[in-house]
Amino acid sequence: MLFSEKIKQLRISSGKLQKDLAKAIGVDVPAYSRYEHGERRPKREQVLRLARIFKTDPDELVAAWLADEAYSRIAHDKMANRAATLLKGMFEGTEDVEDSEDTENSKSSQQLPDRDIVFRMGRSVMPHIEQGDAAIVMNHIENESIDCIVTTPPYWRRRTQGTESITATTADEFINQLLQTMSQAWRVLKPQGSLWLNMGDDTTDGFVQGIPWRIVLAMMDRQGWQLVNEVVWNKTTTSPQGSQDHLRKVHEFMFHLVKNDDFYYNDDELRHTYARIVRNDDKGRKKSGKVKDQYLQPESEHGMVPGDVWTIGVQRSGIAHYCVAPDMLYRLPIVATCPKGGIVLDPYCGTGTACKIAYEMNRRSIGIDINPDYVKRARASIEVKPLSLF
Repeated sequence: MLFSEKIKQLRISSGKLQKDLAKAIGVDVPAYSRYEHGERRPKREQVLRLARIFKTDPDELVAAWLADEAYSRIAHDKMANRAATLLKGMFEGTEDVEDSEDTENSKSSQQLPDRDIVFRMGRSVMPHIEQGDAAIVMNHIENESIDCIVTTPPYWRRRTQGTESITATTADEFINQLLQTMSQAWRVLKPQGSLWLNMGDDTTDGFVQGIPWRIVLAMMDRQGWQLVNEVVWNKTTTSPQGSQDHLRKVHEFMFHLVKNDDFYYNDDELRHTYARIVRNDDKGRKKSGKVKDQYLQPESEHGMVPGDVWTIGVQRSGIAHYCVAPDMLYRLPIVATCPKGGIVLDPYCGTGTACKIAYEMNRRSIGIDINPDYVKRARASIEVKPLSLF
């Protein structure tokens, strides 16, 4: 039974009206009606609320929701039957839990990955950096074990080193491949955790494709993410662009997404860190003779509240056609949303900026990249801290 049919049946059986359920999960009646007609899907937390209202098994309802999501994404693809066969093989033996314990353990050991990366890290703050495809390696990270994810995925058609983990040839394929990683991100992120996603856009035949927003909206609609902020990264310096019929690109987006409204956020530390960065930047501008920027939020005893436009210069690297993620672009998210003792994850770590910052802040971290050269550079960039005698 499809999810839409399931909730309609449960509503009728419970004797409730659409308007009552719509109010209970925070949507209007037309939106709820679309859920029952299969035209749209609710967020995961809304599915859980419906399960409580219907007094039904939440796992069963979420499973129907997931199945409906998977079916809607592959139903009309010519490879759907083959994909369904692969999925059946991947999940074989994980449902019949009432078989003997030995049989269950045997099947699970053959079918399920060992999710033990965080366990193997222990309490050491030395970054754990692995080479491999992000979605595959993340499958070995324990459920709800990560506090903060901050990452810059490969840009569609803009990274051409030949060792990229996303090899889509169309925008839709790119979005669907990245959503697979974001699905893993949802699984490994703690309920109070945050995901910071830096994305640049691209043009086709001179027209902007809206890739960042298409990805984020799909994450919100299909996976249940909630968007806290969209930050505009003003890069100040970019490569020359010769077009004469549209403006030069000087920005990217940094999206802050969470799983629910009870997320960790250290506002005090963020304010003071941002104020220090601005003061240092102002000193540099005065020395160089450049005009000081005007900030709408003046500094006070409580620090300075960052706006949603971050002016940060691009940081070059020694790799052709490759830029390192600027320190501030990653430091502010980590300061704000990774508590002391927490774990930072970068599924597309490149040369390891996120891991390096986490290490400096005495946070544990996991970095993943498919490019062996990047992984080597990331590991080499971390200097082992001297042991303290006190």
